[in-house]
Amino acid sequence: MMKYIRSFLVYLTEFFARYPAVLSGYIIYCYLFISIMRLFYKVKHQGATITDAYDIFSALPFMWFLAVSLVKVIEYRTKLHQNETQQLAREKELQMKDTQLKTMHEVVKGLQHQINNPLAIIALLINKTKKSVKDNQEAVKNIESIEHSANSIAQALEDFKRAERYETDHIGSLEGKIAAIPKE
Repeated sequence: MMKYIRSFLVYLTEFFARYPAVLSGYIIYCYLFISIMRLFYKVKHQGATITDAYDIFSALPFMWFLAVSLVKVIEYRTKLHQNETQQLAREKELQMKDTQLKTMHEVVKGLQHQINNPLAIIALLINKTKKSVKDNQEAVKNIESIEHSANSIAQALEDFKRAERYETDHIGSLEGKIAAIPKE
């Protein structure tokens, strides 16, 4: 039984929060009904005058003012709740992006550690190989291309490591999206 009463009260609260004008209408009409009943009772049992009618209905404008104020307060609370909900959603999104960025930095550091050792060996061997084949221009050109590619790999890893934000690029239907350094 208490469960049904609680659920009914929750329903009423949500209903009046959604439709505050209905609540204010109930308040005004209940007051008006009670006032009219008081006037009829006074007329029947004691005889009523204009001043009695004025005394009975004088609070009606005040009740109207209270009802309008109630509607405004409920509307204000609803807007405040919506703003707080939006703010919480934005904060949650920022926290998620921060976590993603930290994760990306950790992954890049791991990749750098695994890739920089072979890149150092490649860089060392490139210089030795350039010296040994300096007479063969085609071989020097190929070695410089390898050197440029190795430097591009090292630079890309360093850019990812220092990135404070990232974007995603779509690279094809099979692969999907990948992280990319923002183009500034």
